[in-house]
Amino acid sequence: MTSPPPPRFRRSDWLALGLTALAEQGPAGLTIEALCRRAGKTKGSFYAHFPAIEAYLSALAGHWRETYTLRLMQEADKSEVAQDRLIALDRMALSLDMRVEQGMRRLAQLDAGVASICAEVDRERIGYLVRLHGESGRFTSEEVLALARVEYAAFIGFQQLDLGLSPDELHECYRSFTRLLVRSAKD
Repeated sequence: MTSPPPPRFRRSDWLALGLTALAEQGPAGLTIEALCRRAGKTKGSFYAHFPAIEAYLSALAGHWRETYTLRLMQEADKSEVAQDRLIALDRMALSLDMRVEQGMRRLAQLDAGVASICAEVDRERIGYLVRLHGESGRFTSEEVLALARVEYAAFIGFQQLDLGLSPDELHECYRSFTRLLVRSAKD
C-alpha cells in the first residue's frame, strides 16, 4: 500500500509562507533557499510558481496589500455608517500581526518594486480614512486629509517605534488614540 502523494504547494501557500517568514525573520527569511527549507519543498516547486525571487517579492507585496488593506476595507464597508466602518477598520487593523507590516516596510527599503506597492498601500489607506472622516460631515476637506494623515501616521508609527512596549501595550496605545479621536469627532 502506498501513501498518497503530499498535497501540491500552491502559489497561495508560498505567499502565506512568505508573510510568516517575513514576520518571523524579516527580509532575510525571503530567500528562495530559506523559503524552500521552511516549506519542505524543492526549488523546482518554487520556480513552478515564480520565475525569480523578484517576481515572488512583488507577488508577496501584492498579497500583503490584498490581505492587510483591501480585505479590511471590504469588510469594514459592510457597515452603513462611516463611524461604524472606522471602528471596524481599527479593530481589524489592530488584530493584524504588526511584524508583517514592519517586515514589509524593511523589505521596501531593499526592493523598489515592493517600495512602490507600499507607497500605493499608504495612499489607499489614507484615502479610505479621508472618505470615512469626510462622510461624517464634521470636518472641512483640509481637516479630513490632515486627520487621515495623522491617524495613519500614528498607526504606522506605533508599529515602527521601539518604545519598549509589548505588542499588547502598543495596541492599547493606539486604541487610546483612536478613542480620543472618536471622542473629539463627536464633540
